[in-house]
Formats: sequence, structure tokens, C-alpha cells
Amino acid sequence: MARSTLFSLLKQKNVAAVLRALYFEQADSRARIVSVTGIAPSTVSSIINKLVEKEIVEFTDETTAPSSVGRPPLLVRLNPAAFYLVGVEINLFSSRVMIVGINGEVVEKQEIDLNARANPNQALSTFADVTEHVISKSGVDLGRIIGIGVSFRGLIDRDKGIVNRTTSLPEWNHANIIDVFRERFACPAFAENNANAMVLGEARFGVGRGKKNILGVIIEEGIGSGIIINGQLYFGCHSAAGELGHMIIIPSGPICHCGNRGCLRTLASESAIESSAIRITKSGVETLLEGNVEIDNQRITTGDIVDAARRGDTVCNHIILEAARYLGISLINVVNILSPEMVIFNDSALTAYKPFLEEVGRRITEGAYSRKLGIPEIAISSLGENAVCIGAASAVMDRILAANYSN
Repeated sequence: MARSTLFSLLKQKNVAAVLRALYFEQADSRARIVSVTGIAPSTVSSIINKLVEKEIVEFTDETTAPSSVGRPPLLVRLNPAAFYLVGVEINLFSSRVMIVGINGEVVEKQEIDLNARANPNQALSTFADVTEHVISKSGVDLGRIIGIGVSFRGLIDRDKGIVNRTTSLPEWNHANIIDVFRERFACPAFAENNANAMVLGEARFGVGRGKKNILGVIIEEGIGSGIIINGQLYFGCHSAAGELGHMIIIPSGPICHCGNRGCLRTLASESAIESSAIRITKSGVETLLEGNVEIDNQRITTGDIVDAARRGDTVCNHIILEAARYLGISLINVVNILSPEMVIFNDSALTAYKPFLEEVGRRITEGAYSRKLGIPEIAISSLGENAVCIGAASAVMDRILAANYSN
């Protein structure tokens, strides 16, 4: 099945509505599709039969709900083998490319060890080469790949695919990150912020599935967040929403890469935690990090600090909990503004350290204005290291199925 067939079908209003119901609303029965779309039952049945004939939709008897009486109803779903997507995650030192099914399953992937601070054009060429290799290795026909999603850190022009601003990789400012993919593979390519991609992947296929209002938080060298409102990504003006790392917590605090003082990034990111640990260790305070030969070269990692804290190092534990307190303060403000059902953190050594998230959760519980009505559930990404790539691929599906998209 060629992607041109799908694009042609999406030009038919009712067909597009049915496909959106299957994907966005996770509708799995004709009755549910009728309820979501408002289309007449006979028309829905006709469309479903047409899509089954074209192998875009399939019938299934899989269901999580037990049947009350008699034979379980025959359900419908998007055919996982009908089409595929590509997710590309561009990160500081470790990037990746994945082939993802429209059901969110990873078909093939490859890690890319590349210093992204190198020449952006050379790096993009490498990413395109790896993408070509991964597609070939997967055995997926290029005609079944409906689009490529490219994630990046910072403010992204989602329509043009241009990096408007990034403090982590300033060499990439004004770089176009999608044209090389469009030209090489002759298919749609879209750009997305990495935190947006992570939370979207979790909302569509991970721990946030079924939730309508979610805040996703990525803590790495910097801190970013993605916002889901009523089941859709919220971008704000200039697609600049979600820059949690640049929320000012201490106006007289450390200078951030962005030029402001006291940004959350300078207090609770992995780079901030690592800097604190190096500074304290060099000051002569006794810690389990003293024997780390990389300290003089400032190569100590957050994983090292977490490991020391787990082994009973009170200094390292204090550094981590101090970052958690600052993060908790920032999230109190966000929760009071957005009132999400769930806050999802990326899966990392830091977020896997139980006292860290416990402290964040305690702060939110104590400070959330709505605490008597309920506070958001705190979760760690269930998609793990695949979350951003799956989310970038999901962003492609979202854009293609959106009512305002035209091929």
C-alpha cells in the first residue's frame, strides 16, 4: 500500500474523520466511531469496509473489556503493517533513528554516537545516511513510510523545520533540520522539540495513554517540558511553550546560557547537579566521589552521583535532593496553572533514584492549590530511551491526520 493512497483517502472528509477517531480517540468499535465522529452508522460501516479492503484497517477480537453475554463484538483498529514512520532524535552526543509502526512499536533502530556540536550539515548528512541504512535493514518498503519526524532541543519552527534558538547546541541556530530528509526520501518530514516528542509518544503509546492533560519533563544537560492539553500538544506562540528550564527560580542566582539568572536549568539539570558535585568534591568535602579520576577533567556524571547516593553518600544525596526541591517549586507553579492529570519524567539515572521523585512529589503535594481535589500522578516514561523517537514519529502521524494538513 503506497502512502499516496492514504493521502488520497484523507482528502475525503468522512474517511479522514474515521481514521482520526481510530488514532486519536483510540476508538475500537463502529459504535464508538459513530459516537466520536457523528457520522451515520451505515456510512461508518461502508468506510470501515473500504479501509479493510485496502488493508489500512483490520478487524480484531482483541479487547481488554470482558464481554457480558454471547460472542465478543468484532473490533477494528489501524493495521500495524499498513504504514510506518521514521523517528530521528538529534541530541548532544547520543542520537538515534527508529522505524516505528503506526501502533508505536519499534521495528528497527540504530544508535548514533556523534558529537552534535560538529558541523550541522555534516551531522545531518550522517543522520540521513543512517536513516537510509535503518530503512534498508528493516525491510520496510519506502512507499509504506508515510513521513519522518525529527526531534531537536530548543525552539523549533515546526512549519519550516528551522531551529530558532537552542542554548545547548548554538551551532545549530537557524539550521534547517528536515530538508535533507525530504529531499533524500521524497516524503513528508516534520520537526519537533524533543520534550514535545517525548510527552506525545507517552500520550499515544506509553504510560500517558488515555490521559487528556499531561505535562512531560525531560531532565538532561538542560530541562525541557512538553504539554498535552485535551489530547493535543500545546505549542503557544512561536511554538515556544514548555521551556521549563528557563523558568526563573532565583533572580540573583547563577547565570544561565540563555543570559538570565537563576533559571531552573542552573539549579536542577544534570549539568547543574554535576557542577555542584565537582565543586564540593574539589573543596575537600569527603564524598565517595573522591576516587573518581575524571573529577579534575570535570567528567563526573549524574549517574556517578546517583550511584554514590545509593551507597550512602549523604553529600551526593543532598545535592540530588536540593535539585529536586528546586524542580518541585517550579512544578508547583506549572501544576497550579495547567492542572495536568499526570506528570511524566524521562527515564534516566536521576529520575530512577526514588528519593529524587519522592521529594518532587512531596513539594507538589504540599504546594498544589488543588491538592484537596487531587494532585497529578507522577510517572516515569514507559517507553524509556525510545520515547523521543517514537514521539517524533507520532508527531508525523498527528500532522498527517490533522484536519489542516494537505499533502
